[in-house]
Amino acid sequence: LVQNNCQDKSIPRQAEHSSTTFKQTNKNTRIQNTAMGNLAAKLRTKGKPGRSASIKTHRSSKSGNDQQSENTFKLLLLGAGESGKTTILKQMRFLHGKPLSSTELEKFKSVIRSNVITAIRKLMGLLSLLGLEGELSDNEKEAFMHLTEEFSNLEVRATLNVHENIMLEHWQAIQTLWSSEVMMHVWLQRAACNVIDGHKLFLDNISRIASTDYSPTSGDILLARERTYKEKRRIHHVDGANFEFYDVGGQRGARREWIKSFNRNVDAVIFVVALSEYDQMLNENRRTNRMVESIELFKSVCNNAAFANKPVMLFLNKKDVFADKIVSSDIGAQPPFRDYTGRPGNFDDGVEYFVKKFMDCLFNPENHERFVHVTNATDPSNMLFVLNSTRWIVMRENIESSFGRGVF
Repeated sequence: LVQNNCQDKSIPRQAEHSSTTFKQTNKNTRIQNTAMGNLAAKLRTKGKPGRSASIKTHRSSKSGNDQQSENTFKLLLLGAGESGKTTILKQMRFLHGKPLSSTELEKFKSVIRSNVITAIRKLMGLLSLLGLEGELSDNEKEAFMHLTEEFSNLEVRATLNVHENIMLEHWQAIQTLWSSEVMMHVWLQRAACNVIDGHKLFLDNISRIASTDYSPTSGDILLARERTYKEKRRIHHVDGANFEFYDVGGQRGARREWIKSFNRNVDAVIFVVALSEYDQMLNENRRTNRMVESIELFKSVCNNAAFANKPVMLFLNKKDVFADKIVSSDIGAQPPFRDYTGRPGNFDDGVEYFVKKFMDCLFNPENHERFVHVTNATDPSNMLFVLNSTRWIVMRENIESSFGRGVF
């Protein structure tokens, strides 16, 4: 089942994907572009008459009478840093968990204000690197010099509270600089400084975020960036089943913690990739392309003995940013992807190219059930994709336990 039939209004007209269907390269690969209705319907109709293929269907591959154990699904979130893994857990919390406490909201408020400082500092560094200070107006130049002096006193690992206080004290200078035409030119070249694309929303709304009565919206929280250092475990009860998520840090320095997660005997792997990072370099190694890093990481994960025969859900994230970026940043112009032969600026061609890059990583494609989801960070259908993919996995387990492996 390979589909690309979602008309997303957030994608610019010149880069909007068409209704063209991707070519199916393997029976075990299912590509979804936020439209999960067909898969859900297929799961419902493949069950016994009058019954839906709900998640709470007993998993015959597990033994024992403990129904809670039978209906618990362990999902491991993997991927490089800043790909959007933790965002998936936030969405699950919004949809199926408890509301955020006042303490948690206060924490996110500090994180978001700190994100503003991180973003403007990176952009100011790029502005200087491009030698554009002379293009600023007098007011903009004054704001630039004022912020440069303020940031020069910041310690490398300043706390969230320090960043928050600086943002609250100097937000008007940040707003003046951000609204300049020069900064808009810098923004178009943001890949050079690895600023997080979603934080444009914070800079655009800096007066709201700096207000004394500011309370983060769900959209703000989904875009907030706080680095994950150690494994996080979250459990959510959905449709009669317990979803047990394991989230780990994606930066190179945090991957030593992954070995613990590899021993969890998970039911499926969710691997998250930022589509938009095809023209960016790692923070840890400025010579390594981020997409190349993700592809190599995916190869090592999928071909690891710990995940033999485990289903893989590949999230190609940040499609909205990707669609906007490919208009001005050609995929084929990037040294690692000079074999790209698709149409410049074409969403479908670009996605299909990278899907093939990831599928080519599998040494034995027949051993993995693969679900590919093209999405963006704030898309509420992400969780529907996870739930429906899990339904498919359960149904497959039940059928194969009765008729033997290889039925699908």
